[in-house]
Amino acid sequence: MKTATLISLITLAIVSTAAGATPGTTDEARAEAGARQAAAARAAALRPLEPLAPESLRISDTDTARSAAGLRNARQAHDSHLTEVVGAGAGIKPAPITITDTDSARAAAAQRLHEQSLSGEHAEYARHSGPSRTN
Repeated sequence: MKTATLISLITLAIVSTAAGATPGTTDEARAEAGARQAAAARAAALRPLEPLAPESLRISDTDTARSAAGLRNARQAHDSHLTEVVGAGAGIKPAPITITDTDSARAAAAQRLHEQSLSGEHAEYARHSGPSRTN
């Protein structure tokens, strides 16, 4: 029994290594893990948060208060970002920045990059949400 298990594990390791399923270096493994985490975070950021239990949170100490404040801040940041993404899909754009010097030129370029990023995120949001949530 132990021999059969050992042989099957060795065979699995050889096949997965031959297929390139395992990264060659630690840097490759970190890059793959980072890419998976970034994709998961991006997908999670585009989902609306569902309301939690209707009962109020009972705060009895400092750690609970910090945790509750952190959850509230995260929810507000998420809702704000999702509003920006949906607004970008609806054509809402911020007022353009008038370029007068290098600092305002940098700000205008950053604004354009932000708008492009939001448009890309809206396209992904619309693809995942379907036509019922886009407008």
